[in-house]
Amino acid sequence: MRSVEISASSLEEARRAAAFQLGAPEEEIEIEVLKTSHKVFGIIGSGEYRVRATYEEGAVQSAAPEAEAEVSAGEAGPQLAEAPSEPAAGLQPPPPVTEQPDDPKQAVAERARQLTEDIVTMIGIDVPVTISSVGEEEVEIVMEGDDSLGLLIGQEGNTLDALQLIVAIGANKGIEDGCRVILDTSGGYRERHREHLCRQAQQAAEEAQATGREVVMSDLKSYERRIVHMELADEPGVETYSEGEGRYRRLVISPVSNESPD
Repeated sequence: MRSVEISASSLEEARRAAAFQLGAPEEEIEIEVLKTSHKVFGIIGSGEYRVRATYEEGAVQSAAPEAEAEVSAGEAGPQLAEAPSEPAAGLQPPPPVTEQPDDPKQAVAERARQLTEDIVTMIGIDVPVTISSVGEEEVEIVMEGDDSLGLLIGQEGNTLDALQLIVAIGANKGIEDGCRVILDTSGGYRERHREHLCRQAQQAAEEAQATGREVVMSDLKSYERRIVHMELADEPGVETYSEGEGRYRRLVISPVSNESPD
């Protein structure tokens, strides 16, 4: 049995995102509502559902369950909150898929590029949007520009994450063999942020080893925790784990002894 926690603007979107992450049919996903709220973020207002989605049969197994459970919008498509349950005015949904495309990854990339362009145009920002790469597991869409990119990134990347979620769900809709969507800027915000997190992780690991005490990294998004888990997976002298639920979930870096027993 595998489960993942999802934030979305509707139960339908949460179920779709969970099915994408767990690699399971939507109708076989069990949904447990943990929390509901209504709020507005910088671009589109929406309600929010926090749910736990569970799939009991045919789940994909992982050699690193903790790390895999931390997947989110930053690296793996739909995970973060705030996708609109209905198309906003002026924003056209992708055309329905009547038959599966010969190249589903390229189809996802083209739909993601168009959706991104439509959304940023709708909110009054004129930036070129291009397909940066198309791979077996993910596609990358890049928004070009300079001064306007700060608005599209938002505080701590929250706006960029929200845009990525919307685009990922829309671009994959109806395509059986879809893939993750990474939405980035021409300045390489995602890579710069990943490098910053890795430096923080290494500093925290050094502190844990020097003091012999656990170091807590809180206020991380789920994909950020995954980056830290992966960065320190082979680091001698420390181990990482996550604890807590929802917004109070935090990552702990714990020192371990490397001495062999007599």
